[in-house]
Amino acid sequence: MLWFAGLTTFVPYATYYLLFEAPREQYALLITLVLFWIFGYWGVVGPLLAALKVRSVFRALEQAQSGEAFIDVLRRPDARLAVVELIASENKIPRFLAAWIYQLLLRRFATAHEMQRKSQG
Repeated sequence: MLWFAGLTTFVPYATYYLLFEAPREQYALLITLVLFWIFGYWGVVGPLLAALKVRSVFRALEQAQSGEAFIDVLRRPDARLAVVELIASENKIPRFLAAWIYQLLLRRFATAHEMQRKSQG
């Protein structure tokens, strides 16, 4: 949302200012700002957002008190997105393959938890 707001307000104003009003000393800064906003913004903000998502998932996993709570945390949509993205980026595989691996792991956790619960009770 912030990127789009900047793209529709900041970039046109900076371009207008660059073309019609800016002194020569500001050309480099304005050109760099406009190009960064269009092409480089997600290169900086994307990894920060991904780190925040992964951090929130790991916090929720740490706070899970039982096996059911652990599996419930992994089934949340934000956890699914974060885990799939992490698996895909760390192993350099496509996201659809990472999603398939995630589903297999989730089934394995659920099966292991069921077996542990049956052996205890």
